[in-house]
Amino acid sequence: MSSSTAEKAEVDALIAQLGSSRDDDRKTSTNNNASVDANAERKRVPIRRNSGSNSGTQVVGSPTDVHGHLLQKNAKISKKYNRKSRQGKGRGLAKKGGGGGGYTWGALGSELLEEYNEDLDEDDLADLQYNQAKAKHLAESQNPPSESKSTKLELIESMEKDVKPLIDEYFVNGDANDVAQCLRKFDFKQQGGGELISYIVTMSLEKSNVHRELISRLLHDLNGIILRPNDYISGFNSLLESLNDLSLDNPECSSDLGKFIARSVADKCIDNTGGKYFDQYKGNVKCAKMQAALDKAETLVSIGDFYFLNNVWNAQSSGFRPVRELADRMNVIIHEYYDSGDSDETIRCLKELNVPHFFHEFVYELIDFCFEKNTERGQQLTISLLETLTKSAVITYDQLKTGMLRLFDDIDDIQLDVPNVYDQLPTLLKQLEEKKILNHDITSNAPQKGRKRITSEGESTKHGKE
Repeated sequence: MSSSTAEKAEVDALIAQLGSSRDDDRKTSTNNNASVDANAERKRVPIRRNSGSNSGTQVVGSPTDVHGHLLQKNAKISKKYNRKSRQGKGRGLAKKGGGGGGYTWGALGSELLEEYNEDLDEDDLADLQYNQAKAKHLAESQNPPSESKSTKLELIESMEKDVKPLIDEYFVNGDANDVAQCLRKFDFKQQGGGELISYIVTMSLEKSNVHRELISRLLHDLNGIILRPNDYISGFNSLLESLNDLSLDNPECSSDLGKFIARSVADKCIDNTGGKYFDQYKGNVKCAKMQAALDKAETLVSIGDFYFLNNVWNAQSSGFRPVRELADRMNVIIHEYYDSGDSDETIRCLKELNVPHFFHEFVYELIDFCFEKNTERGQQLTISLLETLTKSAVITYDQLKTGMLRLFDDIDDIQLDVPNVYDQLPTLLKQLEEKKILNHDITSNAPQKGRKRITSEGESTKHGKE
């Protein structure tokens, strides 16, 4: 009996203990809810109002405090007004580069930025930052030779942009004063006039002797205006060191460069008093091409004939020669052709004159010389040369036509020296037309020998009486 009473008392004690623990839990939850409500009341959100609305008007049904702020627990923040990405990616940047909003395209290029931000995760970002840091480190640790190479490349690019058009125009008009005026705006004291000399001489090495003669004149005209004595030494030294590369395009560049140096010495651009210019290279040259260029220059200078050095290219700027001088040079070429019969050499000499606009004079002189010779061989050589020149397009049809029409106009003057010119002309024109060198539009303009009507003495007396 006593045992059952003890068990019942123990059960009642447990029930009482459980009841007290439930009461404590209810009190704790009540206190937590009260603290949350208090915090919610302290967090306030301003009510959004339109610019045209009254500042004292409140939104109906939205609990606010005395200051007109919306309570946080009742504020519903819509994703529509959230500028951050809703895809759970990216770095938390604003959408569309901060240019978003309703009915807007976004900032310029934001579509690319958005795709970049979506595709770029944290690992990619870390790799990108590493690559940028590595590139910066490599740029800072570059050695001075690489920097000098990049500087030289930039200088060459600037030459291509600024100097090349001036030299191309100079090859056409031959006006050195115009080149000097245009080069004044470039500071070659800082960039180095030696690079200018190296560049323009390299340009001329790729062209004919006429262009090299023009560059030699330009180097003389720029002395003391744009270029200084040290610029010539540094420029030619740079060319001597690059002869191995230049010889790939121009096998004769060593000889040509030696002529440039000798011409500069003759023009007093390089001081060679006592042979000091060439003495500085003796025993210090290891390149065979460089030594050949210096030997060529020293040999030309040692001749001492500065008139010869002024014509070292054997090709004056033909486009600026007097007409009579060009005509005399063409006559020399024609005489040499009749002696040798070598049409290839004649073509080469004509190209060196570099006056394709004046080749009508060559046609005129060639046929005039053929009439003076008045031989079958001379006629065949003339026809053969004209055929070669027209087929190779050395002489255009317009130049050929101009020369023939000039000949037709002067036929009476030619007859004073060649009385039978009217007999030779039809035969020559017939053969040229058969070879399809001339067309009918030229031969149809050929002059005809005038015939005077011979009258008897009696008939003349009769006409006199009438």
